[in-house]
Amino acid sequence: MMHNRWFHRPRLHSPAPGNTRRVEWLELFYDLIYVAAFIQLGNGLSTHPGFGGMLIFAGLFVPIWSAWTAFTFLSNRFIVDDFAHRLLVFAQMFAIGAMAVSVGDVFEGRPDGFALAYAVVRWLLVALYVRMWLHGSGGRFLARRNALGFGVGAIMWTISVFVPQPWNYLMWGLGLLIDFAVPMNRRSRQLALRFPPDALHMAERYGLLTIIVLGESFVKVLSEGAAQGWSADFAMMGALALLITFSLWWIYFDDVAGSRLRQGTLGPFVWIYTHLPLTLGITAVGVSIKKAALMDPMASGATYGYEKYRWMLCGTLALVLLSVAVLDVVTERRVSDVRDRHRVLSRVASASAVLLLAAVGTFMPPLLFVAIVTVICMAQVIIDLLMAPMADPHEAHHESPVLFGAAGEQDELPDAPPTSAARFRRIRDPSDFVRRGTPTELRSDLYFHLMEGSWLRLFVMVVLVYVFINVVFGALYLLEENGIAGMAQPNYVDAFFFSVQTISTIGYGALSPGSTYANTLVTLEAMLGVAFAALTTGLVFAKAARPRPSALFSRTVCIQQYQGKPTLMFRVGNARGNEVVEASIRVVALVDSVSDEGVEMRRLADLKLVRDNSPLFVLSWTVMHVIDEDSPLWGCDVESLDRTLVGLTATMIGFDVTYAQNTHARYIYHPSDFRWGHRFEDVISNTAEGLMIDYTHFHTTASDPEVWPDLPYLEAPAYSPFVPGQRPPGADDLEDADEAPSDEEPADGAEEEPDADPVR
Repeated sequence: MMHNRWFHRPRLHSPAPGNTRRVEWLELFYDLIYVAAFIQLGNGLSTHPGFGGMLIFAGLFVPIWSAWTAFTFLSNRFIVDDFAHRLLVFAQMFAIGAMAVSVGDVFEGRPDGFALAYAVVRWLLVALYVRMWLHGSGGRFLARRNALGFGVGAIMWTISVFVPQPWNYLMWGLGLLIDFAVPMNRRSRQLALRFPPDALHMAERYGLLTIIVLGESFVKVLSEGAAQGWSADFAMMGALALLITFSLWWIYFDDVAGSRLRQGTLGPFVWIYTHLPLTLGITAVGVSIKKAALMDPMASGATYGYEKYRWMLCGTLALVLLSVAVLDVVTERRVSDVRDRHRVLSRVASASAVLLLAAVGTFMPPLLFVAIVTVICMAQVIIDLLMAPMADPHEAHHESPVLFGAAGEQDELPDAPPTSAARFRRIRDPSDFVRRGTPTELRSDLYFHLMEGSWLRLFVMVVLVYVFINVVFGALYLLEENGIAGMAQPNYVDAFFFSVQTISTIGYGALSPGSTYANTLVTLEAMLGVAFAALTTGLVFAKAARPRPSALFSRTVCIQQYQGKPTLMFRVGNARGNEVVEASIRVVALVDSVSDEGVEMRRLADLKLVRDNSPLFVLSWTVMHVIDEDSPLWGCDVESLDRTLVGLTATMIGFDVTYAQNTHARYIYHPSDFRWGHRFEDVISNTAEGLMIDYTHFHTTASDPEVWPDLPYLEAPAYSPFVPGQRPPGADDLEDADEAPSDEEPADGAEEEPDADPVR
């Protein structure tokens, strides 16, 4: 639809599957002016690093973020791009530029310029909403309500220009309170449910803002490097500082940006407004790591300015981690092996440890301090990888949480390509499947996660927890000046190793607790050490003591004539040669079938075996299935097998005498593993020492024309799952894919099974 470029009516955007908004060029251009505002805020905080400077920084950041959010919501709700709209937006950008220029004046005690510029920004926003109200099609009541609400806030900011200090700051607070209350009151929330914003667009906008503030860290560090000149000390400190930025990027875009919002009335507002402390903290972290990169790595902890920047870095970093924890509370990951609450606990614990390091950072050189903080941030990335090792193609930075409205209205993902049997055949093991959308309360706990995972996962988790405990207790010991007796002077390295000696109950005697406070900590850490050692020992023992199957399955399946009947064969060997008693095996075919209604589903069919149990499984076992009229494979050929059969699953269970426990083994055969007219080479022979099984030829097969004559079972059968359009007798009873047809007793006079014992 063509529009007049000079003027056209604004239109309310209604998000729907296939009708989502993307970020427009005007919005990206609009964001550039905020880069200048954030740079000026960072420069002001850099020159005023104390507590007062941090308060001014936060007080200025809130209205700047509020202005950005208000415009983002307007552009999300209404579609308009004409000369009049661009003119108003450009005017607002000039006003935001004036705010950025006047940031330094506020730090110097001259706030009127900033207040006037911000008032102009809000009045221009009111003008935009008034236009949507007067000329818009749809959502006029929403536009009128926002125009009135934000207009009251703009009045407060305008009045503050003419009010003396400190009462002008009270007017600022009232104006901001009104701005935040406009979308939060009951009527506005009802309108938000009636006219929901586009969740995908909002997620992209907040993601772009996060990238902007993260980019400030790189700009500041690299600019300082170019101005001061590169050196080995700066390269080392700068690399550690930038690793913190990398970690924050990973935490947000691999966790927050790809998570799904939980159902709840206030969840969308929590998600939106939590981005305020998040972006504020990231911006301040950028200033802090620039100062950290310029520090002398081995300088004394009492160096001038070190304490201020140390508290700034740790305080703002803790704010970021706590903000992410709040976002984790109201969201859930689509793909995660463990419950989401473990992520929240890791964020809160890390934030607490970072604050504790700020208190004792004076006892360590800047290099050690920044290195420990970096390790804590990188640990968040490692924990994220351990909790969600598999990636979901739908869980990416461009996917969005449901912000408002019913989940069914907005929680639509792009249509996935139709699943084919060939796709599932490529998955060699069920553990390769990605579980997407599992309810968080049904996900595994840490014990299950560590037991099922690799030894590397367990080792990394134990090391992370062990180091974290000692980092925390080492800092706690230093909170009291003479808490540890025997130290020449308080330093964090000795306190850390004293904690290691305490938790390990070593106690060399050189260091000892020197006060009641220190003895209390020793008592708590000793108790924690006993519990940690018991849990770790239990995990290691349970993981190491689990029986490992010794069954070796042949990689191929042979189909040949055996005693005059076509027979499917594969073999299983006991690779260890230990005793496995009362072994039993079951073979199930997974086939694709189509109902009369055209519904595709996968059906499990049991294969009746010549012998399905063995009292003693020591060497090898040839598993045989006769393909007769009662077999689900009756009527198959190479083409139909490859088209319809998904796979054969062979499951063996037995009692392992060595472990004194039941053991099980499983193998999946796919159509590509079948060998028609082949037989297995014999692997058992008599030697002077006794029977010998040669596993070098365990998988070897040979083509034998004598065992592959014209096969009568290739004639059209009464029923075959490989013939499209046919349904077995009693198919109505097999709608559940977990059910399989039961074997019936052979009729009187029927030919008996070949009297062969394939067990060796």
